[in-house]
Amino acid sequence: MIPAMAGRKNGKVYLHRMRYTFFFSSSARRHAVRLLITATATVLFSCASPQGVHDTVTVGTFNMEWLGDGQGDNKTRNDGDYLKIADVILKLLRYMEGYDGFVANGGSAQNVGVIFRKGMTVENKGLYMPLAINPSRNRPGLVLACRKGDFDWLMMVVHLKSTSRYDSTNALREESRTVRAQQADVLHAWVDSTLRSGKEADVLIVGDMNDFPARRQQPTLTALIEDPNVTFITSQLKSCKNQSWFVIDHVVASTSAMKRYIKGSERLENFRAFLDAADSDVVSDHCPVLVRFSTAGPDND
Repeated sequence: MIPAMAGRKNGKVYLHRMRYTFFFSSSARRHAVRLLITATATVLFSCASPQGVHDTVTVGTFNMEWLGDGQGDNKTRNDGDYLKIADVILKLLRYMEGYDGFVANGGSAQNVGVIFRKGMTVENKGLYMPLAINPSRNRPGLVLACRKGDFDWLMMVVHLKSTSRYDSTNALREESRTVRAQQADVLHAWVDSTLRSGKEADVLIVGDMNDFPARRQQPTLTALIEDPNVTFITSQLKSCKNQSWFVIDHVVASTSAMKRYIKGSERLENFRAFLDAADSDVVSDHCPVLVRFSTAGPDND
């Protein structure tokens, strides 16, 4: 399963349809990807070991950076660029026979979404608006109830406030950090209330958090980092763009969900290893981040 992000412009939500396969031809792949992922996607897909013993689900997140439908996009791409993106997604999804998905309509310029392999159960539980501290500028979370095999979990797909080149003054940079810290507080409260309700112990938060747990100066994810009930599985992964950077796309799991985490399964899908720098930048300035969980055995909640 992959959380995805889509864009909205002139009243139109990019990636509003995701029921396509893109494994038949170059043309088919191109058009599918145009409608597939715009900025941040969460991906869920299932697999089995070669022996067919340990069934797993892979949860990943991929920020595709303004992947729209080709009409008035914020980032212009040509047909060759779409084919490069299709190749990355093909590698990411490992030639799955079918997938489904949808994109949230949170009313902002970009929206999160999800792609998942058919045969899994993924129920859209709606938007979590408290995460949009400033609804006109921030994105709400997308809450999903998921099940594969004996593993069911509640997941929120997120894209937290960035600190970017558009924050051109100290005041704007400080504001962006303050908003992101507030969003971390909201996520901490959501996890806490979900666990205290007793309805679901397996909880995941997945997406672009625009920060990393190892930050020592001006950290913004403190509320989640210090939460004893969750773990940043991806905290030690390094960026595929610069090995001195930590990733800012994360998979966070509750204590119960961690019991199903397959140790050492967290990784990047480094498309920069087979694309040159210019082509890689066309695809995204992020690489997919993936983690596997076991779906075998009785549900523990």
